[in-house]
Amino acid sequence: MEEEQTRDQIFEEINKERDYQDQKWGVEFDDRNTLNDWATYINIYLGHAADMNNIDDPDKQRLFLLKVASLAVAALETLDRNNGFAPRHYESVDIVV
Repeated sequence: MEEEQTRDQIFEEINKERDYQDQKWGVEFDDRNTLNDWATYINIYLGHAADMNNIDDPDKQRLFLLKVASLAVAALETLDRNNGFAPRHYESVDIVV
């Protein structure tokens, strides 16, 4: 990384990544994700950031952490927009015993 980023610059990068994600997936896709889905997506990218293959590559670590932050924002937007997350498959089905 060539220069130190300010918090505002980092937030701007997160906003740009969110714009990209919205263009690619759309809010309709986001609204169908459960909390477990969001946790899985975030953990996948967090795992990539911590992967031993990236231990000496701060640019890759940063890219993956940017994805993590952007996904967390997307999850918060979904939560706020819908006053909750989509139900998990076993929560939305009436089980007759």
